[in-house]
Amino acid sequence: MFSVINDDTQRRELEKFYKNYKNCFFNIANVYLHNKYDAEDAVQEAFSAIAHKPDIFFGVSPTNRVGFMVAVIRNISSDMFNNKNKVTLEELDEEDSYDDNPFSFEDGIIGKVSRDKLKKFIESLPPLQRDVLTLRCLMGFSTAETAESLNISQSAVKKRLRLAKEAVREYVRKENEIYE
Repeated sequence: MFSVINDDTQRRELEKFYKNYKNCFFNIANVYLHNKYDAEDAVQEAFSAIAHKPDIFFGVSPTNRVGFMVAVIRNISSDMFNNKNKVTLEELDEEDSYDDNPFSFEDGIIGKVSRDKLKKFIESLPPLQRDVLTLRCLMGFSTAETAESLNISQSAVKKRLRLAKEAVREYVRKENEIYE
């Protein structure tokens, strides 16, 4: 799979990365697919895609590569699951706008709900929204970097982020009502 990479240094680095994290990636894919063989296929597909376009992977800083691959594997796993189960995904309206500052969102929710509850809620978001929220707000990717990482348009990133933020805000609002 890595033999398509012409640069020996990149090939060795990607092989090492794969060996170090493959079990983690298989586990993530298995959470979505509930089938170890499909999970293996998802991870192989992700690394095959990276091997064919290594500049995308090597354009991500080394400290963000695991998160990048997690997002890629989640997307592939989600697509595989949806295709296998014939679930259609709603196309995103690319005309919506949102606040491009990821940190103003975080400031608004800090301290209003327990970390564990919020984490569990974010994990329950649709994978497409969760991945954008993770890359933009937690990993600090720009809109352009997120779009490139997930192979979607910047407008789709903005729409998914807006939907995720609205869902989190609504969740926090409901949690606060419970304790008031």
